[in-house]
Amino acid sequence: MEYRFNDRVLFDADIGTLSPSDLSGEPIPISNPSKRLLLLLIDHYGMPINREVIFKKVWDDYGMISSNNNLNQCVSKLRRIIKVMGIDDELIATVPKLGFMLRREILVEFRQGGDEEFTLLSSTSESADMPYPLAVGDAELEMSADYDDEIDLEIDVEEEEHQPPDVETPISADKKRWGWGIICALAGFIFVLGIGTTMYTTNSFARQEVFLGKAGTCKVFMSTSTSSSVPGASLNQDMLSYVEQKKTVCRPDEYLLVVRSNQVRSFISGVNRMFFVRCTIVREHRIEFCSGMENDNSPLLL
Repeated sequence: MEYRFNDRVLFDADIGTLSPSDLSGEPIPISNPSKRLLLLLIDHYGMPINREVIFKKVWDDYGMISSNNNLNQCVSKLRRIIKVMGIDDELIATVPKLGFMLRREILVEFRQGGDEEFTLLSSTSESADMPYPLAVGDAELEMSADYDDEIDLEIDVEEEEHQPPDVETPISADKKRWGWGIICALAGFIFVLGIGTTMYTTNSFARQEVFLGKAGTCKVFMSTSTSSSVPGASLNQDMLSYVEQKKTVCRPDEYLLVVRSNQVRSFISGVNRMFFVRCTIVREHRIEFCSGMENDNSPLLL
């Protein structure tokens, strides 16, 4: 059996899909409870159906657990799909304090097979096996259209009415305390981590460069840690003389850097090592490339 709503949305009850009637989009499958709910609303087109009846016909009779939350999800999903397919008016109306109904304003047609013509469905039909009357006054049905978007609020209110007044507040307060505790713990961890990182990077690896002088065409600098003392005049002169003996030539964009470090220790205790490197300045990229200082007669100088 196929049903068509407002000549726009096609509901295939055999395979449980909703699709545009002009076949402009792919069919969207819906769950079995959603299919049974939609069929129940069609069977009572224009008439409100009590929630308890919906629970029984859609969930309980099939061995499934019924709840207001399950019903809410089915109705919300059907409304979203149908609205996306071009029906702006709500297909399923909420009847306050009672249940739901397929609105009389919606044009509903049906057909048995794909080759048959659609037949208009009457809105006066009512199922004979309902356990109690479903009809309500016309004035209340008119009001139901204004409550189509309040299904979530209505269900929440009904559930709160059945809860003891002294139970909800402690649970809510406990959740808030847990939430604030987690937020404070994360904030403290980030704060401590930031301080530790700052101290580690600024103190453990802090270095300074000192200009020793000029040897030939090369400017000579020395890089040492902030905790080390500045080299004396005698050591400065020895290093400049060493560079001059090697007849090292530097371009205008180059300089020599002496790295004083105890990270690579000598086999002789108490001896510091000096590493000589040639650095090239690339100003457009604000970076410097440094490599071992070499000449024609010797490899890397240490």
